Amino acid sequence: MTENEQPTRRGIAAFVEAARPIHWTKNVFMAAPLLFSGRFNEPRAWAECLLAVAAFCLLGSGMYLINDVCDRRQDQAHPVKRRRPIASGRLSAPAAVAGACVLLAAGLALVLAVARTTWDTSQALHGAGLLVWTVCYLVMNLLYSFWLKRHAIVDVLVVAMGFVLRAMAGAAAIAVPISPWLVVCTLTLCLFIALAKRRAEIDEMPAGQAGQARPANRGYRKETLEHMLGVSAGLAIVTYCLYCLAPRTIAHIGSGHMVWTIPLVIYGTFRHYRNSQVQAASDAVSVLVGDRIMWLVGLAYVVLTGLIIKFGSFPAVRDILDIGETLR
Repeated sequence: MTENEQPTRRGIAAFVEAARPIHWTKNVFMAAPLLFSGRFNEPRAWAECLLAVAAFCLLGSGMYLINDVCDRRQDQAHPVKRRRPIASGRLSAPAAVAGACVLLAAGLALVLAVARTTWDTSQALHGAGLLVWTVCYLVMNLLYSFWLKRHAIVDVLVVAMGFVLRAMAGAAAIAVPISPWLVVCTLTLCLFIALAKRRAEIDEMPAGQAGQARPANRGYRKETLEHMLGVSAGLAIVTYCLYCLAPRTIAHIGSGHMVWTIPLVIYGTFRHYRNSQVQAASDAVSVLVGDRIMWLVGLAYVVLTGLIIKFGSFPAVRDILDIGETLR
């Protein structure tokens, strides 16, 4: 059942709906370090990564329940969100909080289980990076639910930082350092997605109602959001291009062939920009998940990146591009 359908689910079904499992797709960012580090052919790395992803799925659902309890008054003023289980009364606030505590406890237990395998005093943060970034993620989300989401610009930055912390946790789970470029690319791309969601919220509701449903929307204007979207989309593409051309990236891969992934990133960014305008849907995840072309673009990107990382340094293809000047 989508949020546009007549709400009928109650009890456990309503709890599952409120946990928003469709948003577990956001945790795909945790697998980025597995891809870019080249460890995607190691079963142990896959196991550690998947356990960390499972933990963040539980933690994310727990935070959604807490956030919806805090937002139930505002959600009741929203034409779509008022159908959510807590806002509609199909799931009581005490039951949601109790369920959130169970999910958070289970998620933290999984994090601790993975963190035990990465504990190493010779590593950064003594190998406890997964636990550290998880705590940062939870604290930031609690601050967002109770305070930060009411402030324009701060709200979208916090959402984007949530994805950065996911990527940091994913790198810590498999005990690899994360590239600063991956942090910047993730931040700018997810800032763009968050801004597209804010603009869609303002577009789909009458004037003044968007601010009632989400206080931060009072600090945005459509014209300003359009400029912010253009800037953030440009930043996302430029920072990714710089990552592909960075000497550290070229040295790690052994060639400059990551540049061939740039057209896919440009197309994906522009397509989501267009889709968010055409569909005017405030749920960015639904827009992305429902777009089959974007699934194909994502799959093509993962396959191409994997091939480049695995075979890009082979002499037969390495010297197609001149990397000498880049490395000097």
